[in-house]
Amino acid sequence: MIGLLALVLAAADPAPDVAPGCEERAPIRDPAVCAPLYDDGEYVIQNMESVAVGTTEDMQRVRKGTQHCGLDNRIDGVGAVDLAVYDIFNATEASRACVRDWIRDNAPELVFSEERFEQKFETAPPLPPREKP
Repeated sequence: MIGLLALVLAAADPAPDVAPGCEERAPIRDPAVCAPLYDDGEYVIQNMESVAVGTTEDMQRVRKGTQHCGLDNRIDGVGAVDLAVYDIFNATEASRACVRDWIRDNAPELVFSEERFEQKFETAPPLPPREKP
């Protein structure tokens, strides 16, 4: 799934034959018009958006605060540092607004942008060593 995140974040300009609103980076993609970003026969990702960035603990707080919004989500850890991204999947206009409003109102310092991700990546502390079983 990290590869999928990298693919979506690195998406180039859409191909000329992509219908408006079906670009890979479009936050809401109409399933009646747009092919899914991912479909393994069991799980389909129609749209995906990174909406917050911070520590793993921060992202768990965002998940808890937005669980009432009714959409799929994932906390995606980044390497060997305490940095994570909160991604939402298959959002509707209402569920996307719910999550983004909660973050803006309760944790504006965590709103995702590529610039903020780079800043946090440069200053993130290393993860503590794992305990051996």
